[in-house]
Amino acid sequence: DDDGLDDGSEVGTTGTDPNDADTDDDGLDDGSEVGTHGTSPTDADTDDDGLDDGEEINEYGSDPLDTDTDDDSLSDGDEVDSYGTSPTDTDSDDDSLSDGDEVNTYGTDPADADTDDDTLADGDELNVYETDPTDDDSDDDGLDDGLEIVGTSTDPNDADTDDDSLTDGEEVNDHDTDPNVDDSDGDGLGDGEEVNTHETDPNDTDSDDGGVEDGVEVLVDGTDPLDGDDDITDTKDSDADGLTDKSETGVYGTDPDDADTDDDGLSDGDEVAGGTDPLSADTDGDGLSDGDEVNTHGTDPTLEDTDGDGLSDGDEVSDYGTDPTNNDTDGDGLSDGSEVG
Repeated sequence: DDDGLDDGSEVGTTGTDPNDADTDDDGLDDGSEVGTHGTSPTDADTDDDGLDDGEEINEYGSDPLDTDTDDDSLSDGDEVDSYGTSPTDTDSDDDSLSDGDEVNTYGTDPADADTDDDTLADGDELNVYETDPTDDDSDDDGLDDGLEIVGTSTDPNDADTDDDSLTDGEEVNDHDTDPNVDDSDGDGLGDGEEVNTHETDPNDTDSDDGGVEDGVEVLVDGTDPLDGDDDITDTKDSDADGLTDKSETGVYGTDPDDADTDDDGLSDGDEVAGGTDPLSADTDGDGLSDGDEVNTHGTDPTLEDTDGDGLSDGDEVSDYGTDPTNNDTDGDGLSDGSEVG
């Protein structure tokens, strides 16, 4: 049969058919199985992985003597026939999770780098952001995880990032308020309080256009923030920081005689308007003062991680030398957080 084995050895040793060059019909001749590949010429699937020896050698490049060629905890046959993954690549979809872990542990699709189609790779969801790679909206706030990371810079694991009693989705989709700042218009009333309690406009410091901020009306004067006729105007601003003395003492708790109460390089008025805390030099607790974030680094002083790469702005500036406004500083396709982590 010209298979490279003597008829005698086929009959007496290998148990193959001397009249059939490929006794087990696996696409490999008996001689190459015995002399080259070390496979059984009488067993089409020597390693019992669900793939014929010939398929493994000629088609998939897998090892016909190893049930799991790439050691990802999935048999070569299951990879080809069940999951559509590569039996020679531990991470077929290049999402930083092994095919076996995706199937056996996380329930993600090993052939799809972004199982839930939220624009975040499954590996980044698990290892960087701690979100659910099988749920496009891990915190059920109405915003996809990817949008929260890349677009709104909100916490994809917290439905109400700024704790103002409005979900991030409600803020973005319904009220057009800032989901990272609990008082979007800086009037001293939280966005949720304005919407749910006073029915004032959370994007307008003076809803009734009476000349006095909503917060002063509610917290200091006891007037109706929806009635402009009852406003008690007092425009005295001793430190010229853009906030009236009455609002500093009665609403914000700042020093009416000190333009920058927390000495962070931003005036109290600018902090209120920008959504930072005029009583805290580092509003977001990232290790950079609010003033340095605004004036030096161009980062958001209300966000610990401006670029959403899993590293705080302070760590990027002080420890890693990465760009806190670019989630992939070196442009290699991997986020700074995934590279460091």
